[in-house]
Amino acid sequence: MPYVTYRGENASIKLFGVRFEQKKPVPVEDEKILDELRKRSEFEFNEEKVIPLEDLTVVQLKDKAKAAGIEGFADMKKAELIKALRGE
Repeated sequence: MPYVTYRGENASIKLFGVRFEQKKPVPVEDEKILDELRKRSEFEFNEEKVIPLEDLTVVQLKDKAKAAGIEGFADMKKAELIKALRGE
């Protein structure tokens, strides 16, 4: 099932009876809705669920940081890990 992520400027938008919050993946099964959303540039599609970094535990974030080769990740707090993983 595809997950659709809204990348527009509004905090959220409701289209075709589906509420899309900015940067939060939403599962969409209806092919007609998917076809209409694909015509709009502010939507991104992914076949796998993308879990926001904020929803991961510190241990999961540290695993991702280690895999990404981020130095000093072991001493970082959750907010620091998120920033480092985003390249901020």
